Amino acid sequence: MESYTYLFLFVLQLVFTVVVLLALLHEKRLQKQLEKKNKQLLTELLNLRGEIRAMRSTYLTFTGKIVRISVSTTTASEELKKLISVTEKLKKELERIKTIPSRIIKKLPVIRKQPLPVNPTLSNKVRKKKRLQTGVAYGRS
Repeated sequence: MESYTYLFLFVLQLVFTVVVLLALLHEKRLQKQLEKKNKQLLTELLNLRGEIRAMRSTYLTFTGKIVRISVSTTTASEELKKLISVTEKLKKELERIKTIPSRIIKKLPVIRKQPLPVNPTLSNKVRKKKRLQTGVAYGRS
């Protein structure tokens, strides 16, 4: 029976060793899988950091553009307020001018070119010549 006991203990030790080795192999396999997964996650994290930097840059660019647009809109608004104010003043001045009686407004005399009287001593050729020189008709032409 002693030989069976040694054999039993040997087999038991062999089974225990195999179980421990299988457990170690399984643990090593899990560790490799975790390392691979960690590398993937690290790569994804680096990619996300790059995207965040790009988004931050875009955000800052758009923020700057929005500020410039806001400033130009404010400037344009102030200019429009000035134009509206000037327009209102012009309307008031026009109304004031309309209320002034027309007798106060003096009309300027209109100067027109009038043909000179016919000079019977001038020939037609001379009249045409003078008309071309002065732009005024000398009687009949």
